[in-house]
Amino acid sequence: MTTLNEILLDSSSTLDLSASLPVGEELTLRQNYANQAVKDAASNGQFSEFTTEYTLYTTGSTNVPISGFRELELNPMVLSSGGWTEYPEIDIKDKYTASGNFCYVTGNPQSGYALQFSDTLTADMTLSVIYQRYPSGMPSLSSICELSEASYVTRKIESYVFYSRGDDKFPTAEARANTVLLNMVGREMKGAGGQSRDTKSKFSNPLG
Repeated sequence: MTTLNEILLDSSSTLDLSASLPVGEELTLRQNYANQAVKDAASNGQFSEFTTEYTLYTTGSTNVPISGFRELELNPMVLSSGGWTEYPEIDIKDKYTASGNFCYVTGNPQSGYALQFSDTLTADMTLSVIYQRYPSGMPSLSSICELSEASYVTRKIESYVFYSRGDDKFPTAEARANTVLLNMVGREMKGAGGQSRDTKSKFSNPLG
């Protein structure tokens, strides 16, 4: 586990030829760059670090708020006495013509997101939603980086700083950051046991 403090020290070695943290506004700027780097990575693919499983016993509603929601990884599943039932996601514009079981997403980052279901989820059901959340961020120097490769954040800070300075080292720094990002993406294509990951269309019971 790598802290923000360690990331900033590593980047200072390249940017300042120093083993010390920057101070004042420069420290705040690089902290912001670190958080932006994590957001940049998350926007480039679905990373397991941001996979969230939300399960609850339903209480008779068609509306289910989802905290920190970014996008679905799998169609929601509902467990009733008859077994698991899939509720495929549709575009909200298609809700008037769709038939059968379905769901759609409403809301926005400011007001929050919710899943709307075509049927009322009665009290004897269990809902399972597997989705991508937004990064939590690193508000303090002791915060742990959420990415499996914290070196991406280090390289990306260097890239941001070189770009802001108009430094000709920027292309090299950006290429180094992208190499780490591609490695992370490649590992995400591996499933359990190192095998290639199938297209995400199958469902396994997360409660079983």
